[in-house]
Amino acid sequence: MLLTYFALIVALFFLAEKILNLFIADAKTNVPIPVPEFSFYSFPYVWHNLAFFGGFFKILVGLIIVIFVTNEYTYKTIRQNVMNGMSRLQFLFSKVIFAALLSLSAALILILSGLILGLSHTTDLSASLVFQNIEFIFAYFLEVFTFSLLAMFVGFLFKQSGLAIILLAIYFYIIEPIMARLLPETISGFLPVESMSNLIDYPNSELMKMFNVNFSDFVSVSDVFICVVWSIFFVGMTFLLLKNRDF
Repeated sequence: MLLTYFALIVALFFLAEKILNLFIADAKTNVPIPVPEFSFYSFPYVWHNLAFFGGFFKILVGLIIVIFVTNEYTYKTIRQNVMNGMSRLQFLFSKVIFAALLSLSAALILILSGLILGLSHTTDLSASLVFQNIEFIFAYFLEVFTFSLLAMFVGFLFKQSGLAIILLAIYFYIIEPIMARLLPETISGFLPVESMSNLIDYPNSELMKMFNVNFSDFVSVSDVFICVVWSIFFVGMTFLLLKNRDF
């Protein structure tokens, strides 16, 4: 699953511009106004673009974390670890560390892909241009890490991989999107998945500018704070589960 996730992410990063330009070419035949092609990979926009599209695949990270956690119950290794002297807090943080390493690996893939693609698609290179918008890498890491902790909590809560995966997917694709539409925008932005998505807004491409649509081209400190709070909440709730549950 890890190899599949990393392969999909790399394929997405390297094929994203081609896919988007295919849609643009199709739009040119149906729209009377000229639709511009644009470079998806040039510095400094490559960091924002890759981080935005990479965020769509965080559900795969969640599935890996759920299986990783629920296997502890399936094979009763959680009981064995505790019997061998590992405290419940140590056991929890071993899972948090795994989620952090997985998120860091995703961020490193983004960095390597961004450097390769940016260097090959940018004509006037400078250090300031390369490192501009670098904060989107941190935002991507935080988005994946926070979602990993949500998946970890769901895995510990339901213990069975099939049930946990189904409920996580239902919440991700159905429940929270409905809640986000029903609630006022000032409140919906505090929902867990919504707050993760708010870290990285839609990229400001030439196509968007044609229609006078502008999105946030920076990472908001308030969005970072909300995700950090949710991360602490998920770890805290998972610890309460482990503390008060018999294995």
